[in-house]
Amino acid sequence: MEVHLWRGSAEQQALRDQSRPSGQFAYFDKQLGHPNWEGKSVLDFGGNRGNLLLNPDCAIRHEQYYCMDVLRGAIDEGRERFPKAHWIHYDRYNCSFNPEGIEGLPVPDLGIGFDFILAFSVFTHTTREEMHDLVGQLRSRLAPDGALAFTFIDPHFRSWPETHAGNNLQWRLERFRETNRCLDVDALLARSLGAAWCALVDGSQIFMNSNGVWENEAQACMTYDVFYTAKFLQREFPEAEILPPVNGQMQHCCIIREERTRRCIISSQRASLNSLISINCWAGRRGRAARCSISAGTSARFSSAQATAWTMTITGAST
Repeated sequence: MEVHLWRGSAEQQALRDQSRPSGQFAYFDKQLGHPNWEGKSVLDFGGNRGNLLLNPDCAIRHEQYYCMDVLRGAIDEGRERFPKAHWIHYDRYNCSFNPEGIEGLPVPDLGIGFDFILAFSVFTHTTREEMHDLVGQLRSRLAPDGALAFTFIDPHFRSWPETHAGNNLQWRLERFRETNRCLDVDALLARSLGAAWCALVDGSQIFMNSNGVWENEAQACMTYDVFYTAKFLQREFPEAEILPPVNGQMQHCCIIREERTRRCIISSQRASLNSLISINCWAGRRGRAARCSISAGTSARFSSAQATAWTMTITGAST
């Protein structure tokens, strides 16, 4: 497991040089529809040692590549390998990768809006609430018309039907059973049936529709894996585009584009409105007010904080 390469035994850490994922740029390039990367600023959130740059066909200029990760050692290795890129140690708590970090540490504002923010296998290791918190912060770091793309693993999806008969959760559990022969894979799979999402703690305890519980993570090299079905994640992010795995990867992709104008339906939870109101909404960014023209002919201005009190359903592309 990835965490053991950094926090495991000396023997496990010695295997780090043999593990250099090189397909992440090709994955995001395909999922995003092969965009023009020339001159685009890219934040590799949770990018480890600069995994996007390891792809031989990576079209991102090193000078416009920013890598942010909770693993200080990974950032140091990346900086040495790609000195022209930008490297940021993000000392935020993570129960598996950085248990001594600072809980809730905000994402640093680097002073630029990113054309692309990419996160490969990041929210597969955070709680559901932290995923929402970080996605919200990352969206505020996008440039106009920028895109946030992150991966997730659907536990019930069969990523490799030609070579593996089981689903993604079964594949993961079987990997854990290689070092824990007592692990009852069939029993854990039976418990997961029908779950919209689940958390696997230390490869042996499964929690359905829950983040799970753990303790003493600072003293041990604990694994923490979270799985979401594609249907569930679409409900979590209704404005997002959910795409199946490509290029032989097991991970789905969630893409959220920062469009300047959206047609929305807003249902007020505070005002005494009995029906949905169709509006054109120019969304404010970073605390600035948002201006909305209501189809009934009236107009309103409300702050971003007030806007969060409304339930918004995206009904179409930008106009």
